[in-house]
Amino acid sequence: MNNVSLSVLLIISSALIGNFVIYGLARRKIPGVFYFCLLMTAMIFHCVGYAFELLSDTVGTMYIWTRVEYIGASFYPFLIMMFTREYTEEKKFANRFVVTLILMVNVITLILVYTNNYHFLYYSSIGVDDSPGFPILVLEKGIWYYIQVLVLCISILYSITVLIIKLKRSSGSYRDKVLFLLLGVSAPVITMMLYMLGVGPVYLDLTPFSYFIMSISITVGLFRYDMLVLNPITYEMIFQSINEAVLVIDSNGMLLGFNNVSKEFFPSLSKMKIGQSYELIEELKDHNLDSINPVHEICGRKYSFKAIAMKTHRVCIYVANDITESENAKKQLEILATIDSLTGLYNRRYFMEQVEQSRLDGVFIIMDLDHFKVINDTFGHFEGDRVLSDFGILIQHTFPDHISCRYGGEEFAIFLAETSLGEAYKRVESLRQKNNMGTQSCKVTFSAGISEYVLGTETVSEALIQADKKLYEAKERGRDRICF
Repeated sequence: MNNVSLSVLLIISSALIGNFVIYGLARRKIPGVFYFCLLMTAMIFHCVGYAFELLSDTVGTMYIWTRVEYIGASFYPFLIMMFTREYTEEKKFANRFVVTLILMVNVITLILVYTNNYHFLYYSSIGVDDSPGFPILVLEKGIWYYIQVLVLCISILYSITVLIIKLKRSSGSYRDKVLFLLLGVSAPVITMMLYMLGVGPVYLDLTPFSYFIMSISITVGLFRYDMLVLNPITYEMIFQSINEAVLVIDSNGMLLGFNNVSKEFFPSLSKMKIGQSYELIEELKDHNLDSINPVHEICGRKYSFKAIAMKTHRVCIYVANDITESENAKKQLEILATIDSLTGLYNRRYFMEQVEQSRLDGVFIIMDLDHFKVINDTFGHFEGDRVLSDFGILIQHTFPDHISCRYGGEEFAIFLAETSLGEAYKRVESLRQKNNMGTQSCKVTFSAGISEYVLGTETVSEALIQADKKLYEAKERGRDRICF
């Protein structure tokens, strides 16, 4: 193959790589894409520069194009490491010190290439060889050349290691994405290493030609698997910095990522890999996370789910918060707001609300413990509280299906829905007899008043006033009796 054909191949490869830069810029918010675009741009400089170097016929012209090549090639170690670092979010080895050191070496390389004629530290000698059938630049390697090779080897080794680890931790289509990325970069990596070690066609740099193979591989991965969208959410920013569980799921229902709190909430996640269906999460199998009700009871605990759709990245982030304690506290507050703590019956306000909401006819009963003040004065308030508590339990056992409350002090009220006055009297009389036959040390009787309530003819308050009048009538007639 002559130099013209080789140059055309390099220009075509540059055009293909240029498409990746355009594609990447449209997705520049995805971690790693910025350095992906810079790396592809560096490859374009390398390809175009080498294409025109092959078309040149003098040493001076050839070396001018070599300098153009190194505008990109000098920074391969830095850009490869930064792309992998951002793409996989591995920053323990590739910390600020390491990447700064590599960048400094790359900058020095570029300077030495441009000033090589003064020191020959990068190339010890420069010549031309016509044996391939066209003039080709002969470059003997200098001391700094091997330093650049060492830095490049470190960067490549780091990238391959991190990507292999990522490959092992992934499954499904996401495993294929990482695999295509590894295959895509393997061709230029191999040829670059062979050229720098002096293996292969004499003086012909095969690295730019491998970009054509890389272009095909990445094109397949890009359009078949959308390679760049592998890990669109930064773990450090979202996953590990909050106390809520975070699940990232793509449009196909595949698990993109989860934080450590997720594994605490949903233990089956510990056995899962990125790329598997989120439906395999045992604890969530019977739960629709997109339902109107955000609260789900899972394994005896309550979780509130919030869905955040990210159309740009075609993923949905589910944030789960354990609200068990807050829900229990809320329930306790509701109980305190509706229940009388001493008797276990409704309080007066909630009793009236429940009756009004029932919208049923019925009978109101108001009862008052006879001479209760005497009990408090004689036996003390502790004994008085016990009497009230016992009477509340007796009401609950006698009227389990009806609305009852502590009306105030030693007064109690009951609403018997859809019950006649006669039936209500029998029920209250049964309660009076049970109370009088009680074995408690401090016996107490009660008086009761009963009034009928017909929905629409009077208000609840008016009906209760009538029952209260009947109660006082019972007291005036000697107590321990029922009036209606």
